[in-house]
Amino acid sequence: IRRFDPWGLYYDGVGNINKREFDKAISIFNKLISKIDPGGIVHRYKIYPPNCPGQCCALINKLSEFQKYWLIKAYGNRGVCLGYKKEYQEAINDFDDVLKIDNRNIKSLHNKAHIRLINKDFDTAIEDLSKIISIDPENSKSYLKRGMAYREIGENEKGYKDLNYHGYLIKEKNVKY
Repeated sequence: IRRFDPWGLYYDGVGNINKREFDKAISIFNKLISKIDPGGIVHRYKIYPPNCPGQCCALINKLSEFQKYWLIKAYGNRGVCLGYKKEYQEAINDFDDVLKIDNRNIKSLHNKAHIRLINKDFDTAIEDLSKIISIDPENSKSYLKRGMAYREIGENEKGYKDLNYHGYLIKEKNVKY
């Protein structure tokens, strides 16, 4: 009997991402997801706002810590692969699935915002970046990207404020980009 090895699958998937073999990586992350969530319960739940107090999502109580850990990794990395393949809506769906498990997952919010910026959906990108800032007020990359998005929609004063704050965080507070 062969034992299930999530680390092995995960590292195989990441290795394929590094080789830019996204279809192979997606196939591996699909295996990981199907082993950990065979019933696909993640898709049946909605996303809650990142400032929701406590364990407000019923999904949180249905998944073990093991499942949460691996599904976040698998959906997040599969979303990255789909983004590289320019399958943007599918990528956003995967990042949303991560957010169903952890509604404060900054990586998934950032990845969603990045895709929205690529697609010139600046208003929604600003919403995603603002969520990140509400979770981590010193996330300098979010101020930079949000500032640029504000400038794209003609809100130059807000853009200037965010870009200045990004510079302040980098220079004065030594926050890493």
